[in-house]
Amino acid sequence: MNGSLYNKCELIFWDVAIVLLTRSVWLRNLIRQAVLLKNTPDLKFYLSIVIFSGLFGFFVGFSIPHFLQFLR
Repeated sequence: MNGSLYNKCELIFWDVAIVLLTRSVWLRNLIRQAVLLKNTPDLKFYLSIVIFSGLFGFFVGFSIPHFLQFLR
């Protein structure tokens, strides 16, 4: 029973994905760029920049209200 449900869900997913990829130029370009980025040797460098900038933004956003509270 679960196997047939899994197969049905997979078929529905691929039916929708194929239609979306056929009709949407934007989605095709997005997937093409994601695959190109994934295959670059600098993937770890790009991911580290994204993670570092996200953490930096989080800590700055967290520390500014505390710093302003300290100045009052």
